[in-house]
Amino acid sequence: MRKTRLIYLLLFVVAFVGCHGGSKIKDTTYIHLSRDSQTVILGGLEYAALQQLKKDTLNLQAFQDLFPVYKMPADTDMKDYLKAQRGTYQITDSLIIFKPDTAFAKHQAYFARFYGYTVDNSAARLAQGKANLNGPKFKEVIFQF
Repeated sequence: MRKTRLIYLLLFVVAFVGCHGGSKIKDTTYIHLSRDSQTVILGGLEYAALQQLKKDTLNLQAFQDLFPVYKMPADTDMKDYLKAQRGTYQITDSLIIFKPDTAFAKHQAYFARFYGYTVDNSAARLAQGKANLNGPKFKEVIFQF
């Protein structure tokens, strides 16, 4: 049920951005490691979408479906088969913040993915059947400290 609500919410965000973005849509989302290297931050999302996510009180699995963080495996071909890092998620007015249960290790690579809006798949392009459905379905950032 919650996963369905999350999908509808993401479709709403895509439609909202698609209607207000004009002919050239810009992806404003970003992912980065905090200054103290203790949390991963997802920003650039619509305020209304974040507030709806806040109301839904998502569980850990729902957050990991939207914004998982992983420890980079030695064999990078295995990236798509990993379990997400456990931790806590917090939503502020403009950010989603992930803090792992176990602190990030120095000199260890990690990566985060955001399964949300992509520039190529705007609501208008989806409706016209012109969206690149085989293109990237997430934004990924690799980090270490």
